[in-house]
This record gives sequence, structure tokens and C-alpha cells, in this order.
Amino acid sequence: MAMGGLSYGIYTPYFVNSANPASLAAFDTLSFVFDAGIHARQVSLSTTRLTQTANYASLGNLSFGFPVTGWWKSSISLNPYSMTGYKVVDAQTDPFSGRVNFLYEGTGGINQLSSGNSFKIAKGLSIGVQAGYLFGTLNKTSATEFPDSLLKINYKINTSAQVHDFYFNYGLFYHKLLSNGIDYNLGMVFSNQTNINISQNRFGYTYFKSATGVDLTRDTIVNTEAEKGVFIMPMNAGFGFSLGKADKWLAGAEIQYQQWEKYAWFGVNDSLKNSLRVSAGGSYTPSYSTVSSYWQRITYRGGLRYNQSYLELRNTRINEFGISIGVGLPLPRTRSTVNLAAEFGSRGSKSNNLIKENFVKFTLGLSIFERWFIIRKYD
Repeated sequence: MAMGGLSYGIYTPYFVNSANPASLAAFDTLSFVFDAGIHARQVSLSTTRLTQTANYASLGNLSFGFPVTGWWKSSISLNPYSMTGYKVVDAQTDPFSGRVNFLYEGTGGINQLSSGNSFKIAKGLSIGVQAGYLFGTLNKTSATEFPDSLLKINYKINTSAQVHDFYFNYGLFYHKLLSNGIDYNLGMVFSNQTNINISQNRFGYTYFKSATGVDLTRDTIVNTEAEKGVFIMPMNAGFGFSLGKADKWLAGAEIQYQQWEKYAWFGVNDSLKNSLRVSAGGSYTPSYSTVSSYWQRITYRGGLRYNQSYLELRNTRINEFGISIGVGLPLPRTRSTVNLAAEFGSRGSKSNNLIKENFVKFTLGLSIFERWFIIRKYD
């Protein structure tokens, strides 16, 4: 995150790169890598009339990387795949009914337990496949209330969807060490359009509102349980490259495209647009091998990204921009590091009565690199 989200073209034995499974070929045959991270985000939401703040924290990643053979490297990861969290009231006025409130609320999220595998097929060239199991629950509520009318009755529908299916990503990586000591890396990722199995419960009812704000149910309109269906996960493709010198510096860029116009939920398409993300960043370590100055062994990172998201509301594209900085703090007598990062950015626009977000995102990570699988010469 400290380098603008660079991942597709990053080749390192000290971290688990779960974004491109082919890059796991960087692990040596005697290493074990453990990565863990947490995220915290503070957001300021504003319109032309209102301002509100929100914050949350979540697990960023939990990953293990290890060699299987000299030509096969593997990883196991647990990552949040998506998160839902919103509560919105759209207040309008109807000439016949008076005030009408449209209420929307969503909670939950999807997690991914995955196994990445990289296979060396030629010198400097590897292919990868990542098998991920998506699981989680998404809850959403929509309601229409008429606080000024005695003739119209309120209506609400609650939906709880359980996601449970496998999802595959594929990668290709080329790594070459040039004669001047510069590493040259190219990475590509691809996942085809996939139907993800889901089941959902839906409960819709009409109701009155009590004086204490409790729903007093009048009639049940919809009540379905374990309704089977799929949602279409659209095709995703990305390309990245990087140049660098081991333990000294790194610079790279990447691009990602996802075909969200093909997305559908239970056979119903949405008004989403195809998304595009561009990132660039790098890192610099003054002198990793020095013993006189700890500050010289710190890795300094920075980057930026621009994301043309899949949302277009009121003929306005919801875009996102972020600038990130961070450091890698080496632990004594080891290749392990504590990683800190902060990203400052904005999302959306106040135009056409929309919402703009200004956010700060913090990441705390721990990467442990250990030498395993060594046969003792003496007991």
C-alpha cells in the first residue's frame, strides 16, 4: 500500500505477494515467510450542505509462504475480499403523501481463503494459479416510510445472502537480472468471468412505526429461505513492471482493468461501469548492510494511484485518487520487518448533490522471514 498498491510486477523473497501467484517463484528453497497486517481508515464525508466523519479498522492480510520443491513455491492466505458498511436516508417530499423517507442499510463482507502456487517453466519465467474460496454474509435492508401520511403504509425488505464458492486467479512472471545488477520484472494477472454460488433469505413486510421507533409488523409480503442463485464475478486483468537493485531501490508501475458491466446478481444486471486503476511507486534503502546507523537500514516507500471506479451516479463517474508513504523498519539480526504506511486520498464529488470522501488510511504490517528446512550438520 505504501507504494501506491504495486503488486503485479513485484518480485521479492521477503514478502508474500498474493496479488500475482506467479511471483512466489522469488522464494528460495530454505525460507519461510509470514505476513500479517491490519488497516485503519478515517473518512470525512461531505455534500454541499452536510459533513460527517466515520472510521473503521479491519484485518488486512494473514499469509504464509514456503517452497515445496526447487521449481514449485506456494502460499496460504486469508484476506478480506470485500466489505459492506453503509446507512443512508434519502428524504424526499411528495405533493400527495408529504414526506417520504427511503432508507438503505448494509453490513457484512466477503473473505477469501486462498492457496497460491508458482511453477518455474524456464529460466526467469514462471506461471501461477491461485485457488481462492470466497465465503461470508452480506446483509442489506431497504425501506420506504411515509411519516406524514395516514393512508400509506411503510414497507421494508431484509435480504441476507451467503457467499460460498471457489474463485481462480492466474499469473505470469518474468524476472531477469541484467549485467549491471539491475533486476527487470514483468508480471501479468488474469481471472476469467466466473459464476459465484450464493444463497439468500428475503423477508419483506408492511409495518407501522411505534412511538419508540420499533417496527410493528402488519403483513408479510415476501418470505423466502435458502434461495439459490449466482452472481457474476467479472473478468479481471492486470499488468505491471518494476526495475530495481536488490536491497537498494525499486521503481514500478501497473494497470488493472475489470469488466464490471458484465456483473449481475441473481440474473439482474446493475448500472456499473468497467473500472480502471493505474498505480506507480517505489522504495529506497540507503544502506541495508551498514551496522553504524539504523536509519540507513530503513526502507522508505512512496507511491500514488488513480482509480476510475465502477460507479457512475447522476451522470458523474466516482473516481478515487491516493498518495501514499511508508517505511519498512528492520528487526535486529534478521530480514524481518515492521511495515508502516499511510495513504491520503479522496473519492467522489460534490457535483449533482453527490458525496465526496476525504480519507486517511493507515496500515501496520509484520513480515517475518525465517530460514527453515535446513538439515543440521551436527546434533
